[in-house]
Amino acid sequence: MPQLSTHDVEIPIHISAKKITQRLIIIILCLTITGVISGYFWVTQFPFPSSKWFYEIFSLDEELNIPAWYSSFMLLFSAGLLAVITSIKKTDKYFIHWKNLSLIFLFLSIDEAFSLHEILIIPSLRQVFNFSPIFFQTWVIFGIPAVIFFGFKYFKFLLHLPKKTQYLFIVAATSYVGGSLGMEMVGGLLREYFSRLGIITTIGIVIEELLEMIGIVIFIYALLTYLSSLKEIINLKIYISEK
Repeated sequence: MPQLSTHDVEIPIHISAKKITQRLIIIILCLTITGVISGYFWVTQFPFPSSKWFYEIFSLDEELNIPAWYSSFMLLFSAGLLAVITSIKKTDKYFIHWKNLSLIFLFLSIDEAFSLHEILIIPSLRQVFNFSPIFFQTWVIFGIPAVIFFGFKYFKFLLHLPKKTQYLFIVAATSYVGGSLGMEMVGGLLREYFSRLGIITTIGIVIEELLEMIGIVIFIYALLTYLSSLKEIINLKIYISEK
């Protein structure tokens, strides 16, 4: 261990992948419960004044609220863990893959916070080409080839990972993409047959967001366990100067 000067301060932080995952799961359960309640308020058209406020704060289908900020922060946390792994893998064959993956999750975090993908929701496009209800959210038309391209580019990268990490990455990706892309397409059908205010449509929204949040937690657990196999101790130095 490096010698500390009289001005150095050492603050040890122990991170347990298991404990972090358990706590994140508890948060997800709480957000899901409040999301279900807010969905009920939506379906019943806000039975009392404060129900609309509760809906805006905890709805799983709205932006700039607690669930959206939580998901954005978790994606940002994933990007940070990927950046740490990237710094360790500077001489690795797949260094660029780790780096790009970190940047992708940084973008996903920003997108979750500000819904940038909604720029690709083009009602006129849906009307002109008379798309199926599964393409109600037209951004999925662009999302599907992006996911296929990403899967193709990262196939060899996935194969070189340890078996446990491979499995966790696949489960995490299946859950996240299944929620964000798959359930978004299912949601278009539900809107068509049960209306936006339908209870079935609301249940679909809850399932969509739940799958996304579970996928992120599994991915974070995978990154933490993989990182622990690379480095047991990571030294973070912060330099503070008057100038």
